[in-house]
Amino acid sequence: MSRLLIALFLASACARAVEPAAFSIKTMTAQMKYDVTELLAEPGQPVKVTFENGDDLPHNLVFCQPGTDTAAMALKQMEKPEEALKRNWLPDDPRIWAHSKMLNPHEKEVISFSAPQKPGSYPYVCTFPGHALTMSGVLKVAPMGDRLHDLKFALYLGNWKELPDFSKLTPHREGVIEDNLLQVKLDDYKNEFGVVFTGKLTAPRKGSYRFYLSSDDGSRILIDGKEIVSYDGIHPSGDIKEQGVTLEKGEHEFRLEYFQARSQVELYAAWKGADTQITPLSKWLHPRWKGGAKNQKEYEPIPLLVKDEAVIYRNFIQGAGNRGIGVGYPGGVNIAWSAESMNLALIWRGAFMDAARHWNSRGGGHEKPLGYDVLQPTGEATPAFFVTEKPEAEWPKWDKTKRYEGFHWGGYSLDAKRRPTFRYTWQGVEVEESFSTEGDGNKPDGKAKLIRTVKVAGKLPAHAWYRIGNGAFENKDGGFFSKGMPGYRISAAGAQIAGQNLVIPAQTGTMTITYQWAQ
Repeated sequence: MSRLLIALFLASACARAVEPAAFSIKTMTAQMKYDVTELLAEPGQPVKVTFENGDDLPHNLVFCQPGTDTAAMALKQMEKPEEALKRNWLPDDPRIWAHSKMLNPHEKEVISFSAPQKPGSYPYVCTFPGHALTMSGVLKVAPMGDRLHDLKFALYLGNWKELPDFSKLTPHREGVIEDNLLQVKLDDYKNEFGVVFTGKLTAPRKGSYRFYLSSDDGSRILIDGKEIVSYDGIHPSGDIKEQGVTLEKGEHEFRLEYFQARSQVELYAAWKGADTQITPLSKWLHPRWKGGAKNQKEYEPIPLLVKDEAVIYRNFIQGAGNRGIGVGYPGGVNIAWSAESMNLALIWRGAFMDAARHWNSRGGGHEKPLGYDVLQPTGEATPAFFVTEKPEAEWPKWDKTKRYEGFHWGGYSLDAKRRPTFRYTWQGVEVEESFSTEGDGNKPDGKAKLIRTVKVAGKLPAHAWYRIGNGAFENKDGGFFSKGMPGYRISAAGAQIAGQNLVIPAQTGTMTITYQWAQ
């Protein structure tokens, strides 16, 4: 047989040695997220992904090269939306190397490919307009580490509450483990025994390595005679202990000591280097070992669904402070109003909020909006009113330690459709704010609008201004278009650009501001 044929035969044999990886990714209903945010595969490993869209919006699954700014890539399509629509919102970008079709609600597709040969982090994303900011994950491609070799065992009989000094005991039986995987069911003994495993591990280079251990009951790992990680005593295999160590390049002596007192017989061990995946050394795998796919869910989701009337969520909302009042309006347009700054803090489209974090853990941090195109109209949670002769001046900064001077919160009331009207006073002037919506915020071409009505009763101070936007804007076609968010515009009578501020002269009576997603 020629050298070429031998090489091809060996390459083929190596390829067959890598078992295919099978993953399932689902869209999370009304949350604009995948349920799995991390996949692990070896270089060149065959991969099959079952992608299921259980949401009520279209979604796809697009794999890109490492370092791709997936949000920017998806957003660039909006520069030529007609062409993007013909491609069904799949970017014409050479960094895309695998993808699904655009799945309609409740469709499923199986994608098969070989993982890239080059190790790295390969992002995946939904490229439907506005989805890429929250709907993403990563395929991590890395080789497995070295497996144990020359693995042997020595079985001991005894009743212990902690690991004994096995060097002072006589083995009941010794032998070789042919598949080189740690396993404790070596005989029919169910209780009162111990095992010492010895073998070799090869570190491919000098560097930091990490060892993982869990067992029912006690165990410990030693490398070159030095204890690295221990989980001694009588206990279930609930935790995974881990510890790092620096190893020289080359072969190292591996030793694992284990004893079983009663109950379950379980042993899990693994290790990893800087350039490898967590590699199991045992036949039994702990339910929480960090391999395969990582799930998105911190809690089972509790999405707040908006149907025929507005839904209110009063809680810690990211971007709206500790006194945020979220409002989801029918038609997929949502806001978060801040009762700290007495101002509109956030607007967004699509799904409303997930109540799971605060339902399961009160005070467990700030929850993000579920939808997409999340915007802070004035850049940060600051008041809308400000007295200044120079409207281009910097607006007051938000100080969490004190309240804004001159502002007093007056609560809110609900109309027949449960839409709130917020009330407060500023400098003795009575202010009411209410909101209505038009269009469909769930569709990229729905031309969704948020209409903000501000009613002012009383005499305003001189040089009072009302800020409605912050950032870079361009005045055209009867509105002010954001340069940072294509398709997003603000319009209001008397509006003007003043530096980075978009302002209107504050006035007694009614001020109407319209926020619109034109695309």
